Amino acid sequence: MHPIIHIFDYAIPTFGIMFLIGTGCGFLLAIPAAKKYQIATMDAMFFGLFGIIGGIIGAKLLYIIVDLPNLIASPETALIRLATGGAVFYGGLIGGIMGGYFYTHIYHLDAIHFFDIAVPCLALAQAFGRIGCFFNGCCYGIPYEGPGAVHYPVGAYPPSGIGLFPAQLSESAFLLVLTLLLMAVLWRSNTPGFTSGFYLVASGLFRFINEFFRADPRGAIGFLSTSQFISLLIIGLGILFMLKIPQWVYEKHLKN
Repeated sequence: MHPIIHIFDYAIPTFGIMFLIGTGCGFLLAIPAAKKYQIATMDAMFFGLFGIIGGIIGAKLLYIIVDLPNLIASPETALIRLATGGAVFYGGLIGGIMGGYFYTHIYHLDAIHFFDIAVPCLALAQAFGRIGCFFNGCCYGIPYEGPGAVHYPVGAYPPSGIGLFPAQLSESAFLLVLTLLLMAVLWRSNTPGFTSGFYLVASGLFRFINEFFRADPRGAIGFLSTSQFISLLIIGLGILFMLKIPQWVYEKHLKN
């Protein structure tokens, strides 16, 4: 567990470093991905920038909503947690979609095309982010003593003295494979919106399952974790993208 990396006299959060690496790799991947729809590199970069800003805001807001009772109970540490971590991915995804859509709306661009080229880049960035979670000790797994079990040191945020399922690394591995699949789908599909839908369904389904292997404190809605509940909505949205959005795009082109 290495939540902090010391470079010279500076202590830098490992998650922040992995976030920057993932973001940089995502932007690099956007360059070849944008060629699918002949999107200008500058437009792809600004779309990504708007998505990142919206994603950060959304991730923080959902964290505050989900963890509000704990933040109220320990106000003296609330700001520290918000500054050093305190983010929920699905809040970031929703905020990122809204931020990216805002950019396409301003400049009258085809949002579906931009979302299609963005999802492989997002999956790649997520993969690095989950590695950051592993080093940070958050999002840890259930007790597990099988192959690949993780043992955190005494005093760490996760439980120590027992093996834990590597939930963060399993998701990171899945996302790396998903990145390759999404690039293949993007280039082979002639249906706008299908790649976005494929990402939403695949990532939502994996996240729903992976939640059963996580043991870190999370919010709940009924018998589901908050993330599992949102995963079902994400899967539904993905199916909508794969089935309805292409039809809507086709009808729109016929009218034009």
